[in-house]
Amino acid sequence: MHATEVPGVIQTPVAGEPSNMSEARTQEVLRAACEAAQDSLDAYKATYDHEQLYLSISKYKAALALCPPDHQWRSLILNNLGIASHTRFKHTGITTDLEQSIRYYQEALSIRAVDHSDRPLTLNCLGTALETRFYQTGRVTDLDEGTQLFQEALSLCPIGHPTRCVSLANLGSALHKRFDQRSDKADLDKGIQYLQDAFAICPIDHPERSLTLNNLGNAIRRRFDQLADMAILDESILYHREALLLCPKGHADWPWTLNNLANALRRRSQRLGDGANLDEAVRLLQEALSVSPVGHPHHAGTLNNLGAALQRRFDQRLNMDDLRESIHCHQDALSVLPESHPNRSWALNYLGDALQRLFDNTHDSADFDMSIQYYRDASENTLSPLPHRLIASRNWVAAARKHGSDSVVEAYAFSMDLLDRSLLLVASSAPDSLAQMSLGLNRSRRYITQNATSCAIEKNQLKTAIEFSERGRALLFSQLGSYRTSLDDLDVKDSRLAGKLRTLSAALEDSAFFGGATVGQADEEDHAAKRQRIAAEWDRTLEEIRRLEGFENFLCITPFAQLQEAASEGPVIIVNISRFGSDAIIIHKSAEPVSIPLPEAPPVAIEALVHTLNQPQATRGQDHEWNRVLGGLLKDIWRIIVEPIVSYLENTLDLPRGSRIWWMPTSLALLLPLHAAGSYGPGDKNLSDRFVSSYTSTLSSLIRSRSGYQPSQNTFGPHILVVAQFESGAEGEQHLYHVNREVASIRTLQVQLTVLEGDECTKDAVLAGMKEAAWAHFACHVKQLSSEPFKSHFSFQTRDTSLTLLDILRNDLPHAELAVLSASHSAAGNDTTPDELIHLTAGMLFAGFRGVVGTMWAMLDEDGLVFTKDFYTFMFRKGPEAVDCKDAAMALTMAVKGLRQRRVPLGRWINFVHYGI
Repeated sequence: MHATEVPGVIQTPVAGEPSNMSEARTQEVLRAACEAAQDSLDAYKATYDHEQLYLSISKYKAALALCPPDHQWRSLILNNLGIASHTRFKHTGITTDLEQSIRYYQEALSIRAVDHSDRPLTLNCLGTALETRFYQTGRVTDLDEGTQLFQEALSLCPIGHPTRCVSLANLGSALHKRFDQRSDKADLDKGIQYLQDAFAICPIDHPERSLTLNNLGNAIRRRFDQLADMAILDESILYHREALLLCPKGHADWPWTLNNLANALRRRSQRLGDGANLDEAVRLLQEALSVSPVGHPHHAGTLNNLGAALQRRFDQRLNMDDLRESIHCHQDALSVLPESHPNRSWALNYLGDALQRLFDNTHDSADFDMSIQYYRDASENTLSPLPHRLIASRNWVAAARKHGSDSVVEAYAFSMDLLDRSLLLVASSAPDSLAQMSLGLNRSRRYITQNATSCAIEKNQLKTAIEFSERGRALLFSQLGSYRTSLDDLDVKDSRLAGKLRTLSAALEDSAFFGGATVGQADEEDHAAKRQRIAAEWDRTLEEIRRLEGFENFLCITPFAQLQEAASEGPVIIVNISRFGSDAIIIHKSAEPVSIPLPEAPPVAIEALVHTLNQPQATRGQDHEWNRVLGGLLKDIWRIIVEPIVSYLENTLDLPRGSRIWWMPTSLALLLPLHAAGSYGPGDKNLSDRFVSSYTSTLSSLIRSRSGYQPSQNTFGPHILVVAQFESGAEGEQHLYHVNREVASIRTLQVQLTVLEGDECTKDAVLAGMKEAAWAHFACHVKQLSSEPFKSHFSFQTRDTSLTLLDILRNDLPHAELAVLSASHSAAGNDTTPDELIHLTAGMLFAGFRGVVGTMWAMLDEDGLVFTKDFYTFMFRKGPEAVDCKDAAMALTMAVKGLRQRRVPLGRWINFVHYGI
């Protein structure tokens, strides 16, 4: 997608009235220099002779040197020099050109005040340059700043303003890009609306109408990717066809327009299996290539697109000529892209794809080995942007796994490393966007953790499997927790090193978009040397950080020897569900890990169990039929998952009854009540009567929860915060009639209490209380948002007040020990991101609480009252001075036993879960 630096021609100085002959002479010289520079740029546009582009820049620099700092034309020359430099970057990839263009635009903007008639033009130019840098580096601060500049430009362009069309188009393009990063549908919708508004006011003969149509077509196609509605893709194709009609052969944007239409037609063919669309795409790309010779800015890109279209046509017709031509296209693209070009990884990846297809047909191992090497080279190409490398690493994983390559474990490790580095870049450049950006990254690696773990188990590398599971699971929480503690704690430990790491991380990614085409070899070599220096300094800084106490494993895989500490007080069971095979791994404090195959628990079987569990919640726990179904489900969970594990714990480890165990499930198994598996008739086998179950999202979080913990010996017991809501602030939520009695039962404990009730419950008040208290008890409704899990929240009586999970994660809770969520739906994950247990219960653990009690689905108000009484009775059985939050799991077990003795239906007592120590 292109943004627009319009007006379409370079600005020309307009003569004013000189005050004297000296000023007249200066203006005459400046005018001549500017006109000469523009003549050279026009010649370049007509011939793509790079020498003319260099002459243009040289002449503008000469004009700038002649221009006094306060001269009325200085901002004009700076802006034109920025456009020329940006143009050269687009064609050569030389990073200094882009950086210089940004500096020129910034200086021009500093001169052009808010009321300057050309300020909107410079705002658009600077925003476009920053957008280009974002595309190369992935630094969201550039995208955000560019979007703000486009918004300001639009605010200065009322209806009828000549630059309004351009400002609308650029803002729409920026929002489209932001959607790609953050997956906020509102951005895509607004982006399309702005582009449609730009199109509506852009005259048919406007030089940028074709560009606006192209950008609109690309944004509409992105909406098709989300909704899979062919009518949307057809609309995109119509925009691209109209853009082509307005962009005659010979126009500078003609090859790009052909590429856009061809790519849309390729998507249509891919969806419908329609050969005619694919044939047209190939023809359009061949036509674009015919007018994009070596040295043309679209030459390599067109070769890659043509190669991809030919690959797709080969998939349809199995014509080996198409595949061979595809390989030649990608090889030619690779040959014209220098080692340091940012798009080189794309060409390497495409070539890897083509050779995989060739191997599938020839079975020549040399083709396969070369394909893997291309994927590896694309993944390891540090001069390419991280998103490109991530795609190549995933393709490496897929090919290596499919054909049993020895490199498969390495491929998984490399892919996971690149994803972690992507998060570090986000954390360094835009920490406020980390949650949403991380969610986008999570979608890209949705199943990689389970599959990597399964692969290591296949290879009998159980310690590696555990390290993979730990590294990849709960990515959102672990990265929020890890980077918050790593970077923020590093700030506290050594602010110099923290700042240095952030700067080097950004510099490394900035330097990843240097490129060179047929010129600038010396610059290219200088840049390569500069990047090597930055990389070496980054490595030295990491080594220095890792010498600090507590930072020994900073930004690296936590070794098994350290992870094994999670089992210091009882076995930890990882339940790994993968399409390649499901297994349990049992971690014991003093033995080698053991894997237990779960052949009857493939993803499809787990999906069926979750589907059964996801019945309408209105009657859960009360309806007889629901409890009958639930009983059958618990038997199935016991049979296909839990029974083989219990057999090992009892018969091999000789684990005594009543011992504690911790579950760490993956994928959709996260949504299953593993702790309650089994049958509950007289003499039946079940887990609840054998062991005390807890859960953890990661091994590190469990280790962290235990670290430094000592039971309080305070005579008055722990300071407890109670948050109570009798009435609901949200439509459709029921009145909580028993909360007042629940609070009254806690008041009988005779410990230090802070009770917030009704209107007293505001976000600020609750957060302040959480910072002071050791325990927190929430008796209120919870809103669990699957699509935006970090916005899941506790609902308060005041309609405009709530406390989100992200609010809690962003705050330091120095005294936190135990949280009891006597609330509905606090531990329900979601099936859109099943490898990340994103709910308030796990969130509380990552926020700093050592143990958390929650519920898996909506709890009856009356059960909360009974549970709370029995739970705290057990916790305080030895008196306030002897309270230990490690007793919470057993207290939950006793409280649940009380519900069972009251003949409460099955669905109401298996609801309660414990996380942490």
